Amino acid sequence: MKDNIILLVEDSTEDASLVLTAFKRWGINNSIQVVTDGEKAVEYLSGEGKYADRDKHPLPCLALLDLHLPQMSGFEVLQWIRARNGLNALPVIVLSGTKDPTHFEEAQKLGANGCVAKTLELNALYELIQHLNYFSLASDYNTTDVRWSPEP
Repeated sequence: MKDNIILLVEDSTEDASLVLTAFKRWGINNSIQVVTDGEKAVEYLSGEGKYADRDKHPLPCLALLDLHLPQMSGFEVLQWIRARNGLNALPVIVLSGTKDPTHFEEAQKLGANGCVAKTLELNALYELIQHLNYFSLASDYNTTDVRWSPEP
């Protein structure tokens, strides 16, 4: 089995670089697969098209999801993930530059495990990751005790 892959769904190359740099600085050595829109995220998670080879593109142990994406929004991707058997337990952290608190509320209702606002430091993301301790989990997230509970 591959090591715990992280899927970063981010359309901004600058923001993706910031996340990658932050992970490196924090000593998080997980491989990170980056896709740039919601449709590619669904393709990746479905194992379709160029993502069909699970040796090259294994299922992630964690998804970091922007809300404002081309093709398919992060909200739609999150709904899609939570509606799929075999994927619905995937830990998803929303990482978005939104200034509207209702966007994070909606993401949590749709099943996000956590929401973090993008900043230049990303300290809140680091704290959330350490708190959730996703990186010590087995790469088969379906066998873990991770639970998500969207608000009613």
